[in-house]
Amino acid sequence: MQENWKFHHASIIVRDMNEAIKFYETLGIGPFPPTIGPEGVPLSGQTVRGKQSDYTMDLRYAKGGVGGLNFELVQPLEGESIYKEFLEKKGEGVHHLAFVVDDLDKEIAEMAERGFKVIQTGQTARGKFAYFDTDAVGGVVIELIQWASQQAP
Repeated sequence: MQENWKFHHASIIVRDMNEAIKFYETLGIGPFPPTIGPEGVPLSGQTVRGKQSDYTMDLRYAKGGVGGLNFELVQPLEGESIYKEFLEKKGEGVHHLAFVVDDLDKEIAEMAERGFKVIQTGQTARGKFAYFDTDAVGGVVIELIQWASQQAP
């Protein structure tokens, strides 16, 4: 792992956000306020496998859920996305691990040099993100995030 990558969260893909929130809150993980989606901030600049996409999702984020770790729940809503692909192929489960970086463009170039392609991108007012095709071994995707103000939500 890169020394300049700072762990941010583990993300779980779910079919039903309300049911998932109830379940994880019984484990003591939560609360999960709206972050991105119908009740949160909008997305822009989305691409999936190099093509423009208008995917939507309901994303909820629990800061410091268990042992200080952050957890994210994602329910794909509309459009093509790697979240929807995952749900259709594998069902619910851990999808990605996210790390904060200072320079996303630099990290994208370095990941490409190592043979890892960008499979999805997007941005909000808070920052931009990219996912990489790292799931060949272990089944987990890596997400890199660059905050607009270097401040995590």
